[in-house]
Amino acid sequence: MLKIHHIFRMTGLLVGFFISTLAFGQLVEIAPIQHSKIKSQEFSDLNWRTTAGNTLPFWDDFSQGIDTLKWTVSGASYTETIGLNPPSIGMILFDGVDANGNPYSLAQRDQGETDYLTSKSFDLSTLSAPDSESLYLSFFWQAAGRAELPDESDQLILQILDPAGSWITIWSQLGGVSLDTEVFTQEIVKILPSWQHANFQFRFFSEGRQSGPFDSWIIDYIYLNDGRTSSDLDYKDRSLTKTNELRIGDFGAYPFVLLESNQNDLWSTVKNTFYNLENRFRAMEYSIVIRDSSTKSSTPINLNTPFNPVPNALERRDFESRNFDEIPIPENKTTLEIISAITSGDELLYEVSAGDTTYFPTVNYELNDTVKTIFPLLDYFAYDNGSADYAAGINQRSGQLAVKYFTPQEVYLKGISINFSNPKQANQAVDINVWTDLDKDPILTKEDLIAVKEAGQEFLYYSLDTNIKVDGDFYIGFTQFTNDFIHVGLDKVNDNGDKLYYNVVGAWVQNEEVQGSLMIRPHISLEAPFEDIVAPEGNIRIYPNPVETLLNLEGEFSEARVFDSYGREIFLERQFSPKGEIVNFNGQRPGIYVLNLVTGAGMQSYRILVK
Repeated sequence: MLKIHHIFRMTGLLVGFFISTLAFGQLVEIAPIQHSKIKSQEFSDLNWRTTAGNTLPFWDDFSQGIDTLKWTVSGASYTETIGLNPPSIGMILFDGVDANGNPYSLAQRDQGETDYLTSKSFDLSTLSAPDSESLYLSFFWQAAGRAELPDESDQLILQILDPAGSWITIWSQLGGVSLDTEVFTQEIVKILPSWQHANFQFRFFSEGRQSGPFDSWIIDYIYLNDGRTSSDLDYKDRSLTKTNELRIGDFGAYPFVLLESNQNDLWSTVKNTFYNLENRFRAMEYSIVIRDSSTKSSTPINLNTPFNPVPNALERRDFESRNFDEIPIPENKTTLEIISAITSGDELLYEVSAGDTTYFPTVNYELNDTVKTIFPLLDYFAYDNGSADYAAGINQRSGQLAVKYFTPQEVYLKGISINFSNPKQANQAVDINVWTDLDKDPILTKEDLIAVKEAGQEFLYYSLDTNIKVDGDFYIGFTQFTNDFIHVGLDKVNDNGDKLYYNVVGAWVQNEEVQGSLMIRPHISLEAPFEDIVAPEGNIRIYPNPVETLLNLEGEFSEARVFDSYGREIFLERQFSPKGEIVNFNGQRPGIYVLNLVTGAGMQSYRILVK
């Protein structure tokens, strides 16, 4: 059996050498994938943030995404899944690729500065002497998490901009195998009065290999304020720390048409984790609701359920909903919103002075008390949660990848969607395949390309263009025609690696090493999705109809002409096929077209619907 490797777990310059000399025929986890979640600005936010720059107290746990009013980001990316056991949901990832996922250098041995996270400026020139002497910056950091461990010479660095306009290093952390990749460490650094001025800034950046997504660091929960001491390391805050977990069997998305007959006893509980960041116990409750995003109707699963026992100081605890067998069937296809919330008494940071209470809208500890996750009930099965943490792939010409699925009743396959995650691989040829048995030839092979994605597009959809029935186990995937790794998105949170198969030497191998869910999805329907047109004389076949891109014309005819809905003849790209011709409708407006074929029996007209 071929050995499966994890490239991102290698350390040192060995990784670059390993990638460049990797033997053909490997299935590999390749790299973390860049994400950017920008915090939406509420009107109430903007109402008090009327001036440019930051103010004290300053706090950001990234639970709402990256706040561009607080930060300038260069290369660093947002993640909810790479960090392990964070102080709250949402973190910032530093590694060796820029915001577009491109390495900073193409030379394997190049070392240097990589990602940056820089604060907007603060006016610290007006602080009183006591406040100036008690100004501290705290933050949490982690090495690697689920990503690649920084080497001993790599660094995470914190700098401040001094009054002379120079960046000064005030804290740094070296990498190395001694670091615990599952623990977030909190640091607190005094901001000296001599550093404070009207345009004060601080920034985090990483130093390491510039040739790829290696040497990874994670930052979270940053707090800058006066009136602190070096031991001020707890907060009146309770947080949720990850996305909600909910499955139907193994699936993170399920076809709506199968739900009514196949949901009973298949739902998992809803799971999450809270963390009490305060150095005292706190009575808390939690609620979990499933809401139809289309109608906004809600199904309560838990309402105001007390945590028992009462959470202790600085405790992290997993929790889950009650068991439920089914949910009300929505009226139509929809996306469910899974909403978990804790009731903990969290509120705005405040201080009491001379009997007066001052609240600070810049520090709202309620923001991390609610987490919303989606569960699609559309037309497809999916093991993944919709977010690619990594890429995975093989590096063998004519190699094949396949993902195993199971349908509880007979359905038609109408398409396959794949998250090809490397934009540089656009326009490469692939064969889209469907198997019912991997020991036999595919029941469908369709030649296609990795298309250029539009902005924000994650998946490419491949219509199968012919009616295929499956029942029970089936497999979907592709054949590649390059010895380069073709990157496919991998969700690392939900492990269905046992459903992944690859074939690089003429024999199928079940994956045993790569953990996660490969982002390849089958789209299904209960009715035949494609109409076959057969001419009365029986020797002409036209399919698929409706058509999205390619229309197959099979049979004997001497002429084929296409007209739009206004009766104007349009001239489309065509190519010969073994049984006739293929007409390319790609780029045409949706609507009704007329196809005229001249056969031995005369001219026949057919209505073609272009989607």
